[in-house]
Amino acid sequence: MKLKTLFILLAGLSALTASAQRGPANPKLTELINQKDSVALKQSLETLYKSNEEEDLSLLVSYYNTKRNATRRDEVARLSRQKFPDGLAAFDEALNEIYSETDAVENEKKYKQFVARFGANPKLAGHRYFDTSKYFVAVTFKNNPEKVIEYLSGIKDTVYKTKAFSYAARETYARKEYVLAEKLIKKSIDDELKSSSVRSADYYAYAKQYAAALYANKKYTEGLKYAKEVAAAQDNSKDLAFNDTYLNLLVAKSQYNEAYPLMEESIKQGRASAEVKAQFKAAYAAVKGSDQGFADYEKSLYAQLKEKVSAELVKKMINEPAFNFTVQDLKGKTVSLSDYKGKTVILDFWATWCGPCKASFPHMQAAVTKFKNDPNVVFLFIHTWETVADPVKDAGNYISSNKYTFNVLMDLKDPATKSNKAASGYKLSGIPAKFVIDGKGNIRFRSLGNSAGGNDAFVEEISTMIALARSESSLGK
Repeated sequence: MKLKTLFILLAGLSALTASAQRGPANPKLTELINQKDSVALKQSLETLYKSNEEEDLSLLVSYYNTKRNATRRDEVARLSRQKFPDGLAAFDEALNEIYSETDAVENEKKYKQFVARFGANPKLAGHRYFDTSKYFVAVTFKNNPEKVIEYLSGIKDTVYKTKAFSYAARETYARKEYVLAEKLIKKSIDDELKSSSVRSADYYAYAKQYAAALYANKKYTEGLKYAKEVAAAQDNSKDLAFNDTYLNLLVAKSQYNEAYPLMEESIKQGRASAEVKAQFKAAYAAVKGSDQGFADYEKSLYAQLKEKVSAELVKKMINEPAFNFTVQDLKGKTVSLSDYKGKTVILDFWATWCGPCKASFPHMQAAVTKFKNDPNVVFLFIHTWETVADPVKDAGNYISSNKYTFNVLMDLKDPATKSNKAASGYKLSGIPAKFVIDGKGNIRFRSLGNSAGGNDAFVEEISTMIALARSESSLGK
């Protein structure tokens, strides 16, 4: 059970008022955490473990979670579920099943069972998980706006509801359901304005999302209005995603005087969209008075990008033996890293629940496409840390529905050790995680080429890493 993931997600999703969100400090938990006497602490923990009171076992779960001891935490949670089948630990597990479910129809059934099972428990009355469960169900409904809105609208806590609409807008925007994303984030903006006449940090965060959705829906005038409002109110120098949206809107409205310096920087950083690159010549001519000298200038910008990437990557090269995993692909064929001896291999560890993993996939597809005719370069997408009942089907459906041409391998959990061997072999602490391995089986780069960069920068990074790995390997280094 992926309680750790659930705890992290709930921490991000919980949008109750400050007092309700944190709740009063539990003095018993504080006492345990601050206990310096190891003998006394051990005795207290043993007493709680043997207790027949659910509150004591819940306290113990909280203690081990605070101490990041997942093994003991899960053990106590299992004991609590055995002793109290409809208690708090069982409540947590049932919510986790709703969170993990990807099929909307099945999830709706689980939600109704969840409410029927726990809704009448007076100890759970008003618990925020009932609202959270509605969000989890809502976002499993793909291309079904009515159902998404139905479940989000059923959230009772008004503060959380406003945020939940914005979270769902992100989910649907990522799925390219732009019309629904626009509608959802507009609800968050309207609710925020109703609650306060002062423009809050949340309002500007929603306005950024709204501008992106409006751009995607080709509503450039309205989108630029919101983007300019954000730009005038905040320092967004580090918000690359918003800067991309703002620039794209300026370009869409042919506001070249303001857009041109941003276009230059975007190209040098490798973040420029297809639209920006397509209109760069027109912007150059509008600002300079003619397009004379444009071709050479454009080449110089791309050369600067290449130089920058190469200089940074040379400093980050490593030389460590790669773990020789053995896993299966989506068709059940056994695959090992050693099968690709002599080739440059790019590993990408991912999971369908991992947003940053999926955010990098359009860039990875561009890299795969670039090297598709090079027999000595291999991309392997290793699905790991699965959380669903049928991870092979889940991963395969995601790849096929998004039309990615990836070679997907399944790092399934070992039934005996409960670990994912490939992930453990590469000592992963998180995903996405990327590795570039040379022809001799040595890791040359790790966790580079993340989704923070634009498509050009990403592909340039991967290309340079491959070139450097080949060069060092051929020199025997």
